[in-house]
Amino acid sequence: MPDVFSASSTDNRRPHKIRHIAVWLTAVLALLLIAALLVLQAPLPATQTPASMAPSVPVISVVAQDITIPVHSQGHVRMAREFYLSSQVQGQVQYVSEHFINGQQVQQGELLLSIDAAPYELEVRQHQANLDSRLLQLEEIRAQAEVARQQASENDFARYIPHLRMANSQVAAARAALQYAQQQLSDTRIYAAVSGRIARATIQPGQQVSPAMVLGVIYDDNWQEIRLPVSDHEAQLLGIRPGTENPSLAVTLTTAGGTKIPAQITGSEAGRDAFQQIILLARPLYSADITPLLPGTFVEAEILSPVITGISRIPRSALQAGNHLLMVDQQHQLHDVNAKLLYAGKDQLYLRNEFSTPVLLVNSSRHALLPGSQIIPVNTGSREQLATAAGE
Repeated sequence: MPDVFSASSTDNRRPHKIRHIAVWLTAVLALLLIAALLVLQAPLPATQTPASMAPSVPVISVVAQDITIPVHSQGHVRMAREFYLSSQVQGQVQYVSEHFINGQQVQQGELLLSIDAAPYELEVRQHQANLDSRLLQLEEIRAQAEVARQQASENDFARYIPHLRMANSQVAAARAALQYAQQQLSDTRIYAAVSGRIARATIQPGQQVSPAMVLGVIYDDNWQEIRLPVSDHEAQLLGIRPGTENPSLAVTLTTAGGTKIPAQITGSEAGRDAFQQIILLARPLYSADITPLLPGTFVEAEILSPVITGISRIPRSALQAGNHLLMVDQQHQLHDVNAKLLYAGKDQLYLRNEFSTPVLLVNSSRHALLPGSQIIPVNTGSREQLATAAGE
């Protein structure tokens, strides 16, 4: 009986186990089928050609030319001449011009100050009266001398010769005294000796002044100058030689506000400054529409050298480490060239390399490039320059 029950239970569990296995097999097959479908429906990888390994590098076309080299300097405007206003007489100031103020413009011959003239007018009248008296006395002695001459006297005293000599001397002295008094009267009126700007004016009406007292200063704008320091090498470029006449050089002054004023080099100082530089003296050339600069104004100066032949000009970015250049040939391959530096300007470099025909130079020092490397030139100039320099 127990055996029969055991066999019956085993027969009942077998179909259940078979169904369980079938479910698992179905699930595995379904997963495999889904995986196969995903693989079959995946997009094919795009086929791309490898990009060129040559870097794109900016280049510039350069050719030797006959050019002027700008030398830059800077300085402050100062007065080369100052005209001092002083009193030649003593007295009280009665009149002060409205233009006699620091910074005001005055014209040559303009009345600036007047001093009380009454005492000097009295002096003139007194000396005029004295002169008239001496002239009258001279006429009387001349009349007496004429009578004595007609009497044919041989005695000088009898002919009034000493009397005439003394009378003439007294007249000359009286006339000189009158002229001096007239000059003092004229000196009570003080005029502008030149056209310019008033500085250091401190006189007010009613103030007492004395001879040789400085009343103010006139800055003559026609006598301004700027001290421009340059190195020995820059002076050589400009053609300035000690002991020789300075060449005619074009100079442009630029103020902080951007105003440009032409100038000329008038000479150089005999000595050097504290930095052992040569000091050039430049004079501004003002036109009618340009207001003269105030003393102390800071200006930058650009001085153009005489024309120099066979000079190549490049931007600073084209100079590689160690003063070298990278030249690009027609196959866009790089070649190392030694830079023969003549002058390093503010923005440009000037070379002695005589590139008689246009050449392409790498215009960047940021790329790690070696001679022999292949590049793709990207022109920073015109297409025509690039085509000409590349020989295309």
